[in-house]
Amino acid sequence: MKKIICLTIVFLLLNTTTTGALSWAYFFVVHDGKVYEVKEEIVLKHTELENMIGKVETQADEYSGDYYGNASNYYESGTRYFKIEGIQVNEAIAVETEDDHYVKAVYVHDAPSMNRNIFKSRNFWVVIGISIVVLVGTLC
Repeated sequence: MKKIICLTIVFLLLNTTTTGALSWAYFFVVHDGKVYEVKEEIVLKHTELENMIGKVETQADEYSGDYYGNASNYYESGTRYFKIEGIQVNEAIAVETEDDHYVKAVYVHDAPSMNRNIFKSRNFWVVIGISIVVLVGTLC
């Protein structure tokens, strides 16, 4: 009876569900820990921009929603960010969507810190699951 219970617990822990891709509410970019919603309808001229301040370095995970560093859920790695003349970076930035085509991205909120993302990490839950299996195995 103990073996059946142990095998059932192990099976339940190892059984995973599949998930579909997320549907994002809006396109965003992350710069220096701040999330900006891209407003594609607000087009900027090159003369309204100051210096380049960063670029997309990673893509947001379309299945888990996780992202880190300078990331985007839509724009490719290498997409550049610029400071907008007369506007603080903590309010809005410009995103170069094509050569010489810039759109405004407005600050929405701070990006989640890496400490909060650990609970969303698949690796974290795999380690916890293996630990539980080992613990149950020693008790059975």
